[in-house]
Amino acid sequence: MMRWLCWLLLAFCSVAWAQERQVVPLRYELWWDERSFWLVGRFDQTAPGDAKLPPLNKPTFFSCEFGGTKRLFVVAKQDNDFVLLADTNGNNDLTDERPFFLRQRGSKRVFGPIPMRLQVDGRTVIRYVGAEIRTLPDGKILLSLIVASRWRGTIQWNGKPVAITIFDANADGLVNEEDFLLWGDEPQGLRLPALGRLGIDGRFFRFHVPPTGENLVFEPVQVKSAIVQVQGDEVSLALEGDDGQWILEGRNGQVAAPVGEFRLLSVTLLRKDEKGRKWQLSAHAAGPAAPKLSVPEEGMTLNFEPLKVSLIWDRKGDEFEFSLDIKTENGMSLSDLRFDGFQRPPEPKLRLVAADGKVIAEPQFHYG
Repeated sequence: MMRWLCWLLLAFCSVAWAQERQVVPLRYELWWDERSFWLVGRFDQTAPGDAKLPPLNKPTFFSCEFGGTKRLFVVAKQDNDFVLLADTNGNNDLTDERPFFLRQRGSKRVFGPIPMRLQVDGRTVIRYVGAEIRTLPDGKILLSLIVASRWRGTIQWNGKPVAITIFDANADGLVNEEDFLLWGDEPQGLRLPALGRLGIDGRFFRFHVPPTGENLVFEPVQVKSAIVQVQGDEVSLALEGDDGQWILEGRNGQVAAPVGEFRLLSVTLLRKDEKGRKWQLSAHAAGPAAPKLSVPEEGMTLNFEPLKVSLIWDRKGDEFEFSLDIKTENGMSLSDLRFDGFQRPPEPKLRLVAADGKVIAEPQFHYG
């Protein structure tokens, strides 16, 4: 399953979080925006099996999970170009399907949008996807899905309407733990998993969207918690325990966390320096590399500093390639460092010095 490694700060503003349970109706929409095509590498090359097929020229067959069932896709040649057939209704019969041709969308040529049909509560609904094709130098064909579905609604929060959007991030037609929720409007919207738990300023909530996407349920929960001290004016933590993940938000160097044993997946800290600049540091870890975090009833202090910088080099023929590996004190990888919004700090230089003290070279590092 996809791990959510880096969380944006959700509510460091003075929003007063309501504690009542809310059920927010959601409506499904086709989302087909050439500015934001998201590719999902979910296609597996396969054999057609017992599928019913029309005449095809140089076909390549693919399959992927959609709506809980395997669906067959085939790319073939027609008039010196590619054409796509998809089992949109799940009956394993491509003779009753219309072909999709490549269309220019922004800078890409893609198939779609493709209306995929699935059964929800005894009725047929349509969920859209797109597809992009790539031909490798050896002639092999790769097919990737394009995200084209979302659900939208409005939650009343602190007496004001806030837009809620659920994106079908894995393009399987259903809402699950691999999808995400956008709180607010892009590009300022804040990202959460579609299914999760949130703690903010000592209050705790759980929220979820059913697989069919008809509503968002947001409700308070009672949690035994303790204070974690952190060096930051504002802090966001993502913890994972045996019963799932928590996203925790705090301020003034403190964040309330459930008591228990966790793995620390991500941290985002905001802090002002002596010049009044507001710095944001983000770090993450995954799998066995995620540091363990034990939150006792009496609370604890969590240190991320000092940062540890390692110089990594690799030789390629007569050239040497250098990179910097930056980790927090507890071993998490630094993923972002900015100040005053989106400004990056100056790129550092590497000075190579000979034994006699002469500077041989002074290349500059670049982000990326």
